[in-house]
Amino acid sequence: MRVLFAGPPFFGLLYPMVPLAQALRAAGHDVLVGTCGAAVQRTREAGLLAADCAPGLDPDARYARMEKQRRGRPPSPGEAGAPAKGRGFSFFSDDMADRMVEFGRAWQPDLVVHTPNGVVGQLVAARLGIPSVLHAVGFGHTGAHVGMMNDALADAYTRHGLDGPAPLAAWLDVAPPSMSTNREPRRWFMRYVPYNGGAALPDWLLAPRERPRVTVTLGTVQPVVDGISPLARVVEAARESDAEFVLALGGTDLSALGELPGNVRPVPWIPLGALLDASDAVVHHGGAGTTLTALDSGLPQIVLGQGADRPANAAAVHARGCGLVPDGPEGLTPALVARLLTDEGLARAARETAEEMATVPSPAETVGRLTQLALIRRPAGPAPAHGSPA
Repeated sequence: MRVLFAGPPFFGLLYPMVPLAQALRAAGHDVLVGTCGAAVQRTREAGLLAADCAPGLDPDARYARMEKQRRGRPPSPGEAGAPAKGRGFSFFSDDMADRMVEFGRAWQPDLVVHTPNGVVGQLVAARLGIPSVLHAVGFGHTGAHVGMMNDALADAYTRHGLDGPAPLAAWLDVAPPSMSTNREPRRWFMRYVPYNGGAALPDWLLAPRERPRVTVTLGTVQPVVDGISPLARVVEAARESDAEFVLALGGTDLSALGELPGNVRPVPWIPLGALLDASDAVVHHGGAGTTLTALDSGLPQIVLGQGADRPANAAAVHARGCGLVPDGPEGLTPALVARLLTDEGLARAARETAEEMATVPSPAETVGRLTQLALIRRPAGPAPAHGSPA
């Protein structure tokens, strides 16, 4: 079986798909990841084949410009949850569409896997007449949301002779079942397995801890768009705490924070899963991949939850009782951080959630279902000619 992944060019959305891609490879199937920007290299580093579907596109820079342009304006339909045409966090789908269709026609996959905002994958599947499987990420997407993303891709569907997407063949839900609010048909639960890239771990991370450790991260997108201002409150809380605070920001310039207290350790890129394995709590922005990795760690968390799908992720964590959500930046107080480290109710709910996630079928256990799906839905003849409807 050949499986084409439509890989979003943002690491927080690409990385959650890697374990399934690797599981398919380990089972003997062929995998190709269509993506763009720096994600091409990150895909190669994961041991997977990549195809650059939008050469020259810098997705981070494009998204940062889009975000800065909209600041101070009334919410657009896209910002309210109905992506305006050509805008929103799925803008890359149109940039990638034509080359991904070309690659798909040449490579002839049996199945396409894509994220909710990577609807270019759904377009390619419709063009080739093969099943498409949605790989969910986080808590903020529904079938209606995916439909809106496809509406924003209307020009690309027209270019390829299509009226719109075909129905999804399956929806892989990686949320803990007790936290999922998704009621989409053909939903399959699949265990979220953290993948954050490889690294040589520093000695201090493997040494016994002498005091509690709190990992702090803003992901890869928020520092580019919003800077690191949320960390100022974390640093102030650290001054009143005996815990160690690890600022996992991948080399981001921290000079705006001034002189850091002795219990704050800035570090270069370290895989988040490994860092959380050696931590006692986590403070983060609320990105989908970060939220799910934190849930898998079984650690209590503070979720800032501002912008994009982060409020939905933060709300899910708060409702489960395994994390705290401050009321804006001013709510991130020393008292809230102290509670993060001492509230046994939070710690218990966090452990229970991680235990629940461990019982869900893994990506490796899901491969067989995907194989059967591809066999059942395999088209009888060759893909339609370029320019004609699928």
